[in-house]
Amino acid sequence: MRFRNTLLLGAALATVVAHAQGGPDDYNKLLKSFEGKAAPAFKITDTKGKVWTNKNLRGKVVILDFWASWCGPCKKASPTMQKLHEKYGKKGLVVVGAETKEDDRPSIAKEYAKQHGFTYTFSEKNDKLSTSLGIEAIPAFIVIGKDGKVARTITGIPSNIELFFPSLEKTVKSLLR
Repeated sequence: MRFRNTLLLGAALATVVAHAQGGPDDYNKLLKSFEGKAAPAFKITDTKGKVWTNKNLRGKVVILDFWASWCGPCKKASPTMQKLHEKYGKKGLVVVGAETKEDDRPSIAKEYAKQHGFTYTFSEKNDKLSTSLGIEAIPAFIVIGKDGKVARTITGIPSNIELFFPSLEKTVKSLLR
């Protein structure tokens, strides 16, 4: 009986702590508020020097993937971004890996892409942009439709990474129509 009570007390305490700390969606409330609205103005310079803005990306479906080199879940999401890029890049999808939250670490986006054979677009030094968008937890994804409106925002990835691709693919396919 004591063991059962201890387990129940532990479970209750864990629930209280989890709710007090909040989950990823609690961290990125501002980001979530952009859904259904025009994407905020942004300017991203990729590792090759090309400038990407919400204006020059209009008419494309865009996934902005905010990630950091030290973030394990961020790196787990990269193969999904690559797979989406390969499957839908020629159909109008642009995937941008927007490196952020490196805390003065040297930027490694270019080397990271090369090392892993990723061919989608990468950019560096996006701290100001991620802050302006209210991104506090990463990975964070902003999916923008051809009309320039934010169709979906995602914070984090599922513990079963195999669920991530089909979920994002469904969104992308609907926006490419």
